[in-house]
Amino acid sequence: MLETALQTKPSAHAALAARKTPSFVCHVDDLQRTASRIGTASREAGCTLLYSVKANALPGVLTALAPFVDGYGVSSLSEARTARTALGDEGRLHLCAVAVPPGDVSELADNCDYVTFNSLSQLERWGPVFAGCASVGLRVNPGHSFLDDRRYDPCRRHSKLGVSLDDLAAAGDRIAPLIDGLHVHSNCDSTDLGQLLETVHTIDSRIGSVLSQVKWVNLGGGYLFDEGMNVAPLEEAASLIRDRYGAEVIIEPGAAFVRDSGYVVSEVLDLFDSDGKEVAVLDTTVNHMPEVFEYQYRPEVLGHSDAGPHEYVLAGTSCLAGDVFGEYRFDEPLRVGSRVVFTDAGAYTIVKANTFNGIPLPKVYELRDDGSFVEMAVAS
Repeated sequence: MLETALQTKPSAHAALAARKTPSFVCHVDDLQRTASRIGTASREAGCTLLYSVKANALPGVLTALAPFVDGYGVSSLSEARTARTALGDEGRLHLCAVAVPPGDVSELADNCDYVTFNSLSQLERWGPVFAGCASVGLRVNPGHSFLDDRRYDPCRRHSKLGVSLDDLAAAGDRIAPLIDGLHVHSNCDSTDLGQLLETVHTIDSRIGSVLSQVKWVNLGGGYLFDEGMNVAPLEEAASLIRDRYGAEVIIEPGAAFVRDSGYVVSEVLDLFDSDGKEVAVLDTTVNHMPEVFEYQYRPEVLGHSDAGPHEYVLAGTSCLAGDVFGEYRFDEPLRVGSRVVFTDAGAYTIVKANTFNGIPLPKVYELRDDGSFVEMAVAS
């Protein structure tokens, strides 16, 4: 089914024509179509919609998304600067950081409209400083896991992310004057918004007295909003919070916006046999898509066919022995100079890419429906 979808997706084939390789290609028209779909779901649920910048912080991406969102969610001063440049004086900037460096406080206060602290100690230290210029919130950890892989799980045991519901309930009267809102982020790459509804039922039953005192609840991201996905649970969750507590409901997807519209385009530099398997060395590297190595996942490749007669180990060009993308089959043989396109690469690629071994970062291009390419800036 995935193979069929890729074969009929025009932008995947159009990315093959990128001017140079390696390159990161963002199909901006696809990006905006996705943003429009997510925006419709958000409006129907009555939610304020933010884009979580950490997934892809390219200035061109933020500018393209600006008409479709109410603001951006950021995690650092650097992201805040980039997002504020894209927003100008319009829209809202929400900061949620694991910890706020003291040297960043002044500039964050100048740029951010909402600031969420990750711990009671950070709230008590910095909350009064931000109170005059931003709406202050606290991240809570509902302790309700949906993920088997602990590396992705915000609700893992001994988590560094958010205040437990027990600790929040115990501190309720003490911190109530310091906060306007709560932030809850408890999932990753989920296509089941029923899990979000479960999370909302958990906080409703456990910290209702705190919820009754806040002006907003940010339900975070971690959900992909794929086409055809059932959004009724989001509508029910948002309605529960609004109707019972009178609070504004905010969501901030990240990868959901950008994943499908991004491609890494590479070229075959060498082909040779290694112990009976054909290795194709590409001019890109897993260091351009670090999660391939970090989390040992196999990225999707345009033209791969499970029944294809030509099998290759696709390898990166760095000296790292594990710089390997995986084994793939094609209907036609690869040759030196053939192009290989990694699909669904819009999230957590260019923001994490590095220059290990002195291999330069990919060129970055904007692709449009008419097939035109424009080089994009990587920093504002």
